Amino acid sequence: MKFRFGMILGFITGYVLGAKAGRARYEQIVRSLGRLMGTEPVQRATERGREYLGNGMTAASERIRSTVEK
Repeated sequence: MKFRFGMILGFITGYVLGAKAGRARYEQIVRSLGRLMGTEPVQRATERGREYLGNGMTAASERIRSTVEK
């Protein structure tokens, strides 16, 4: 599931950044992506990702601090 979401997100991002379909199509994709990002499942996944990264950064920071103090 995570791999599939990453693939879809990567495809959309690549298409938006590299699209040669014109400004109208670009605007349509951006609007669609904005609607997708506003959905509840995506918001929950984003929040979980932020929590996960925040916890990882805290753990890494503590580990570096303890290593430096030694």
